Amino acid sequence: MAKKKKKKNLTKGVFKELGRRASSEAEGRRDYVASTVRSRLESLVPTQIRWLFPFVTDFKPTLEDEEEEATVATQVKVAESTITPQIVEPLYSQYRCRWGDPLTCEYLQQIVQQSPETKSCRECGFPATLPEKAEIRGSRGRYRVERLIGRRGMGRLYQGTQLSNSHQVLIKEYLLPNYCFNPEEAKTRKDDFRLKAGVNLADGRVQDFRLCHPWEAIADHNEERCYLLTKGNFDLYPTLREYLALHGAMSAIAVRQVLNQVLQTLEFLHTQKFRFPSGQVQLGIAHGNLSLDSLLIAKNQNSVAPNGFNNLAAFSSEILNTDFFIYVCDLALWESLFDPKGDWGQGTREHQTSTINRQNSHHPSPISHPSAEQDLMALGYIGFYLLVGAKVNPIDSQLVDPKDDQKWPPINFTFKVFLQRLMGFGIPFESAQIARQALLKLPPEPPIVYPVVQAVSEEEEIVKTPRILWIILGIFGFGLIGLLIWWLWPKPQVATSAGDEVLLCCINKVSAIPSGKFTYTAEQQGTWNYTVQQKNLVADGKTLEEELEKRQPKLQLNYQPEDSSQTALEKVRSEKTDFALTSLITPLPIELESQTVAYDGLVVFVAFSYSQRDKSLPQALNGQITFEQLRQLYTGQITNWRELGGPNLAVRLYIPDETEAVRIFEQRVLKDSQSIQSFRKLQKKGDPPDTFTNSWVPEIYRFPTFKMLRQVIQDFESEGTGMGAIAFGKLSQVFGQCSVYPLALKEGEKDSVHPLVQDNQRPINPTTDLCEHKGSYFPNLQVFRDNSYPLGYPLAVVYSRDNSRPPVGAKFAEMLRTQEGQQMLSRTGLIPLYPVALK
Repeated sequence: MAKKKKKKNLTKGVFKELGRRASSEAEGRRDYVASTVRSRLESLVPTQIRWLFPFVTDFKPTLEDEEEEATVATQVKVAESTITPQIVEPLYSQYRCRWGDPLTCEYLQQIVQQSPETKSCRECGFPATLPEKAEIRGSRGRYRVERLIGRRGMGRLYQGTQLSNSHQVLIKEYLLPNYCFNPEEAKTRKDDFRLKAGVNLADGRVQDFRLCHPWEAIADHNEERCYLLTKGNFDLYPTLREYLALHGAMSAIAVRQVLNQVLQTLEFLHTQKFRFPSGQVQLGIAHGNLSLDSLLIAKNQNSVAPNGFNNLAAFSSEILNTDFFIYVCDLALWESLFDPKGDWGQGTREHQTSTINRQNSHHPSPISHPSAEQDLMALGYIGFYLLVGAKVNPIDSQLVDPKDDQKWPPINFTFKVFLQRLMGFGIPFESAQIARQALLKLPPEPPIVYPVVQAVSEEEEIVKTPRILWIILGIFGFGLIGLLIWWLWPKPQVATSAGDEVLLCCINKVSAIPSGKFTYTAEQQGTWNYTVQQKNLVADGKTLEEELEKRQPKLQLNYQPEDSSQTALEKVRSEKTDFALTSLITPLPIELESQTVAYDGLVVFVAFSYSQRDKSLPQALNGQITFEQLRQLYTGQITNWRELGGPNLAVRLYIPDETEAVRIFEQRVLKDSQSIQSFRKLQKKGDPPDTFTNSWVPEIYRFPTFKMLRQVIQDFESEGTGMGAIAFGKLSQVFGQCSVYPLALKEGEKDSVHPLVQDNQRPINPTTDLCEHKGSYFPNLQVFRDNSYPLGYPLAVVYSRDNSRPPVGAKFAEMLRTQEGQQMLSRTGLIPLYPVALK
């Protein structure tokens, strides 16, 4: 009877568990679908109206209130705590430490303070900490231990002093305790430590890519200890784990800055040639130990000087939007030598699954044979933990799982997909460089306004509404409002690519500028020649080049212009020039790389005169012109504006004397060789005649841009000439000249696109008073970004992909892409990567 009852209970329990699992799986799928739909809808709503999110969020189902109250209460409790409890997974489980982790054992530290001669713990036998005033002798000097700082990664940190010059050093002590390593293993690892700990560029260059370089590696001959010494105070900055424990989650903007900097460091590590202390040279090194503990966060060095981990509270989370640096330390190259649980020396290489499992541990061990792909995966997890605010859930002490969609904070959907790709959940990135380029192209994070959570008294009656009804009403209402406003709202100039980068504020904040004198080039009659060398554009009596050198004294530039952009690029390829400034009109050779720093374009314009309003060409042309009409005008097929429905005015044609601008016009407007040949035959030298005859033959006159502008309006206003002039030039030089009207351009069946827009985001029109309302219109940034303006083009810094050459081109581009650099380029007339406020 008992057996039957037991069997019945077993069957009942199995079916109950199956039902629970099915219900849980169904609920999980439903939540996943709801979350995905919500993210998709949010991505369709313009940034300017996303402030509506909190109001929609207020209409949540009241059936969830109790659960949300518990979550909010927990969050508030965590926020009030100064340090979040961290789960410590001891490295040396063979030693039964009363504190759980021998590396941080307070009992052992107290014993050493009382008896400095103590060599090991009296209870478990683990090697003792170094006493104050202890001396360490190395090949590059003697060092004195000043104080214990704490644990980081595989070892203990001490603040020390180099006795020969009293310079501050940081000492990291690694241990090879005899319970974990036999004498032969300890000796082998000491030897490898001396040969591997510390890397430098093979060609001897010194570049600052925020990588903490060891100063000396010392293996103790008398004890099972090794020491890694670094100079300066970078290693004294707090780790990202400690930052999160004090300040909580980072904003998505700050996380992007972290990822941007670390990807830059990884690109440096993965692609350069390095020389080890042993003399061995290797192309590319994987970090293999990326975690919240191997990334250090530092404020601007000019504003703080750290004094150990106790200085962590000085790092206010409010200033960490962009004004911080991330330093990378503790490479697996030497950290893995001291991991008692690692597979060092076994010749194995971890695969993707083992890397994921490594991240899904409280304190992952360094990878003994790492790869660049594993570095990117580890960085993806780091980004997720920074957004969440912790690696371990303080409620249940479980690791936060990025596969659980509910754990993700509200961020841009594309940024979430980017992090998932880094973590290996989607198509992986091929390299750190490609990942960084993808990061910089992400749309910006919208400002998130969180709703105020108010406590509800027990006396208040809560009217409970069916949950499914609220979900349906919320999605429908949210979608309807969003789509309606999206339809009616003027389309903003939303940043899409380069402007999404978390940019440095100032040119002098760009680090690792190579020393020496470098040569750069540009086309003699191109945009950059005018932009870089013309005085008074960015400052009185100064050129852009002089202003850049003023802010970066290390930068010494020598400008050597060339006759054409092709010649300029060839000089970069042949290493006769370090970098070039050019317009990206045609694809670059495979050996060269570019960074876009601004935009420019050709504008076609006619006279805009109020004194001759009855013959206004902008009014007659309805403010636009087609490519076909331009071809007919500039090949002599149309000689009077009546043929285009305009006034009875003879056509006079002008072009700028800049080879680059004329070449672009030929390639994009005229296109075929016959039209280009006719265009060139009509070009004449000298000034145009003051009168014309009935047997009028159109001619094209070539002038500098500013003389051409004067000539266009002069032709129109001169009595008796009856001329209607048309010309084209670069927007960077024409914008702001209100005596001419830039026409919208129409190519083929596409809609016409205007290069200028008003404050209300609508294009200017012939009724717009360009002189009276200066400052109320500006270049239409969006149409240059998305390439919809048919005569627009990007401006870029081009340099070699050869990593053995000094990265002056990349650094020059980085300077121009700062907020200050973009302001300078905007003053020269170029279109910046994103809207800037001129100072």
